[in-house]
Amino acid sequence: MAVVVNPGLDRSVCAASVEDCCLAVGNVVGHENIVSASRMNSAIVVFLNDVDKVRKLTQNGIVINNEMILFSPLSSPAKKVMLSNVPPFISDEAIGKELSRYGRMVSPIKKIPLGCKSPLVKHLVSFRRMVFMVFMVFKEGVGELNVVFKFTVEGFDYNIFVSSDTDIKCFKCGQTGHLARACPERQSDPGVSEQPGQDVAEPAGVVPPVAAVQLAAEGPGAAAAPDLKDSEPQAQPAAQMPTGATSAPEKPRTAEPAAAEPRSARPDRKKPWSTEKSSVGSGAVLEPPALTEAGAEVQGNRMETPDTTPVQGDGGDVDMADEPVFKYTLNITRDIVRSLKALEIEIVELQRLEATGDRGHIEALKSKKAKMNDLLDITAQGALVRSRFKSAAEIDALSKFFFSLEQKNGQKRFIHAVRTESGDLLSESTEIRKQTVSFYSKLYSSEWSGAQVVVDSFLAGLPKLSERAARELDRELSLEELHKALQRMENGRTSGIDDLPAEFYKAFWAVIGQDVMDVLWDSIQRGEFPLSCRRAILTLLPKKGDLTHLKNWRPVSLLCTDCKLLSKALASRLTKVMERLIHQDQTYCVPDRSIFDNVYLIRDILDVSRLLGLKTGLIFLDQEKAFDRVEHEYLWKVLEAFGFNPGFVAMIRVLYCEIESVLKVNGGLCAPFRVYRGIRQGCSLSGMLYSLAIEPLLNKLRSHLSGFNIPHANASVYLSAYADDLVVMINTQEDVNVLAAILNDFQILSSAKVNWTKSEAILVGEWGGGQPSLPGGLAWKRGGFKYLGVYLGTNEFLNKNWEGSVEHVKGRLSRWKRLVPKMSYRGRTLVINNLAASSLWRKLACVDPPPNLLANIQAQLVDFFLDGLHWIPQSVLHLPKEEGGQGLVQLTSRAAAFRLQFIQRLLTGPRDLVWRAAASGLLRTVKRTGAGQSFVLMDTKMLDISGLPMFYRGLFKLWNVFKKQNKGC
Repeated sequence: MAVVVNPGLDRSVCAASVEDCCLAVGNVVGHENIVSASRMNSAIVVFLNDVDKVRKLTQNGIVINNEMILFSPLSSPAKKVMLSNVPPFISDEAIGKELSRYGRMVSPIKKIPLGCKSPLVKHLVSFRRMVFMVFMVFKEGVGELNVVFKFTVEGFDYNIFVSSDTDIKCFKCGQTGHLARACPERQSDPGVSEQPGQDVAEPAGVVPPVAAVQLAAEGPGAAAAPDLKDSEPQAQPAAQMPTGATSAPEKPRTAEPAAAEPRSARPDRKKPWSTEKSSVGSGAVLEPPALTEAGAEVQGNRMETPDTTPVQGDGGDVDMADEPVFKYTLNITRDIVRSLKALEIEIVELQRLEATGDRGHIEALKSKKAKMNDLLDITAQGALVRSRFKSAAEIDALSKFFFSLEQKNGQKRFIHAVRTESGDLLSESTEIRKQTVSFYSKLYSSEWSGAQVVVDSFLAGLPKLSERAARELDRELSLEELHKALQRMENGRTSGIDDLPAEFYKAFWAVIGQDVMDVLWDSIQRGEFPLSCRRAILTLLPKKGDLTHLKNWRPVSLLCTDCKLLSKALASRLTKVMERLIHQDQTYCVPDRSIFDNVYLIRDILDVSRLLGLKTGLIFLDQEKAFDRVEHEYLWKVLEAFGFNPGFVAMIRVLYCEIESVLKVNGGLCAPFRVYRGIRQGCSLSGMLYSLAIEPLLNKLRSHLSGFNIPHANASVYLSAYADDLVVMINTQEDVNVLAAILNDFQILSSAKVNWTKSEAILVGEWGGGQPSLPGGLAWKRGGFKYLGVYLGTNEFLNKNWEGSVEHVKGRLSRWKRLVPKMSYRGRTLVINNLAASSLWRKLACVDPPPNLLANIQAQLVDFFLDGLHWIPQSVLHLPKEEGGQGLVQLTSRAAAFRLQFIQRLLTGPRDLVWRAAASGLLRTVKRTGAGQSFVLMDTKMLDISGLPMFYRGLFKLWNVFKKQNKGC
C-alpha cells in the first residue's frame, strides 16, 4: 500500500528530499514498514507494507524542518493498460490526451516491440504500448477500460485498441493459453496461412484489427509522416469494430517523426467501462499527485526510475494526486506557448516584408497579429481566473464574490519577519515558522491553578438554567437537526485540514448524512473526535501595530466541516437560553442585543455627566488574547455553575478534547502542537462560550463596584461589555482597588490578562478630592476615547469620526473607477451602497456628522454613478427600481432612518434595554418633557433643547418633521 506527499494545503512541489521524507515517515510508522519510496515529479510516493500504517500516516502527517507535510492515500488502484496496433507516427502525447478522458496516467507510455525482430523496419511496424492508469470510477464495480481510439490522419483512419484486461488471450477464439497463430481454429481453417513474426499477444476482449487504413503509394520516400495536428481521434467500443487485417503504412519521410497531435476529435464513448470489478487488491490505496519523472520505465508490475529505485506496483498500486484535467491543461498551455512563439517569428518576418508594400504581406501581418491578440487574451483570462477576478459584466450580481473584490489580498497576511522575546529580528522562513510555533504553543499552554476558593468566589451567585431548559439542551442529536444546521452554514468558507467544504456535505447529504450522524455520535460517546477532526488549521490575520510582534496577529481556526456541523447544531440550542444567563450589559452573541446598545450607553453616560456636572470615571480594559487564554477546565466549571447538564457539556467538550492546531505561515503548514486552552475563533459556539466564560467576572464587578447612578432614573450602570471590550464605571479610589483585586483573582482562575498599556481611562467632571490612582501605569485622560470603532466624548472627539471621510469614500470609489464604463447601473449601485457608503453606517447611527459633510459625499457618489455625465436628475436615482429609479442610497435619508430606529427601540425595545435609563435621564433635563420618553407625544417646537447633545437635538428636529408629514395618517 502507498501514500503520496501533499505539502501544505495547496499541494505544491515538495521541497523535502526522499531521504528526509523516509526518515520522517519511519518516525511515525517505523522504518521497517517502508517498502520503497521515489520522487515522481512534484510528489514523493512511499509504499508501506500494511494498510493500518497507511491510515496512521495519512492521519498524523510528518514534520520536516518544523513544517507539517500531509499524506494522501491512494483513492483508487492503478491498472496496467495495453494499447495495440499503434502506428509509430502517433505520438505518446496524442494518445495520452485521449487516455486522460478516462483517468490519470501514473507512468510514462512504454513501447513494447513484440513481433518485430528486424531493426530495419521497426519504425514502420505498429507496436503495442503499455501505461499504468488510475481510472475515474463513477460507481462501484466499474473500473475496466475496453475501447478503440480512431485517429484520422490526412483522411485515413487508424484504430488503436485499448484494454486494461492484460491476460494473454487468443484473437481467434478468445481463449487463454495460446496465441492466434497457434490457435486450433486457425490451424483448421484452410484459408488461413501462417504469417511469420506475428507472435503478438493481444489484450483480452479486443477483436482483431480493422482493415481501415491504406496509404497511397507515391514512390519511395514520397509519403511524409502524418502530422497528428491534422488527425482526429475517435473512441469506439471494441465490440462494435469489424474484423479484418491491417496493412502497414508506408515508411514516413523522416526517421524521427514529429510528435503528433489531433486536429479535432470526434469521440464516441458508448459504455467504455466494463462491469467487471477490478482484480487489484483493495485497502489503503493512493491517489498520487503527479506523473513519474522523465525516464521512468514500467516493466510488468514494477516501475524502475533512473536512480534504480524500485517502486513496487503489485498489480499497479501506483497513483498520483494530480487533478484529472492536469495533463489536458498542461498540453493546452504548451500548445499556446508554442503557437505564440511561432506567431512571433512569423510576425517579425512579415514586418520585415511589410516595407515592400505587398498587399498580401500586409493582410497576413494583420491576421497574425489578430491571432496573437486572441492567444494573449486567453492567457490574460487565465491570469484573471487564477487571481479570482471576473469580467466586469459578471460581477454585477449581489454575490459574496462581488463584495470580496473590495477586500485586501492575501499579501497582507505574509509574515516577512518576527521578533523574539529578546527583540531579535528573524527573517529566514524556517526561523519564522519555528518562532511562530513556539509563540502560539506557549500561548495555548495551560496556566490554570484550580484554586477552589477563587473558583467558588466567582461562580457563586450566577443565574441557573431551569431543569426543563437544561433537558432540552441535553437531548440527543437528530439527523434532521444536523441537516438544518448544515443548511444554515455559509458556502464559500475555507475548509479544514480534510479539505471538504460545506458544499460537499450539502450536495451529498442524502448519501453521507447518516454516516456523519454516526461519526458524531460515536465521537460523543468516546469523548473525542478522530485526529483529523481534532486538528485545525490556524491562520493568522493582521491587527494594528507592529506586525513583527506575533501578538499583533489574530489566530483564526479553520475547522473540519464535521466539527463545524456539531458546533452549529449546539449553537442553535444554546442561543435560545443566552438571554436568561447573560446580563443585559453584555451584548455579544445574545439575541435582540446589538453593538449599538453599548455605544449608545457610553455616549449617553458621558453626555449626562457633562450636562449635569457629575464626576465619573470610565476605564476601558483591553484583554490580552482574550479568546486564546480561556482555560478549558475553567470553562467546564462555568457551564456546570450555570446549570448545564453533563450530557450537553460533554458534547461541547468533544470539540476541545485532545485538540491540536497546525499553523499556516506564508502558505505552508507548520508542525502541529497541542492546545490546552483557548476558544477557537471560527467556531459557531465560540462567541457564546466566551460570553459565558467572562460572565463570572462581570457578575462579580456588578456586585462590588458602586457604579454610575443615573439621575432621576433610579438606575445604576456598572459596566458595558461587548465580548472582551469592557468599560467599567469608577467613582472612588475604592472602586479602583476593588477592580484591580478582582482582575488579579480572575487571572488566577481563568488565565485572563489585562493589557494595561493598551487600556484607557477617562475622567469627566470635577474631582475635588483628587483623582484615583490607577494600576498598571495607567493614566487618566480627558475629553473622550474610541470605543467599538466610534469616537465618544467632547465635540472635539466626536469630530474625529468624520476626519478624512470624504477622502476615504473617494478612495474606495477610485478602485472601481476604471471599471465604471463596463459596469451596469446595478453594479454601480452595489459598489456605492454596499462598499463605499456602508463605511459610514456605524458612526452615522451613533453621532451626527458636521454640516455639509453628507452633501459632499453624496456628490461623490452621484458623480461615480453617472461617470461624470449628469444627464439624469439626482432625485430619480434615489427612487426604487420599481418606480423608475436605481435605488441609489441617499445619505440624509439613511441618517434619518437611523434616528427613527433609535426612537423605535427606545419606545418598544426590550424592557431591560441597557441604555434606556441613560437616554431618559438626558431627555428629562429638557423642561416640560416630564417623563423622558413622553416627548414623542408633545409639540416639541416649544421646547428648549439647546442644552442637549447634538445627536438629541437632531432627534427632536427629525421627529417634528416626521409628525408633520404623518399628521393625516
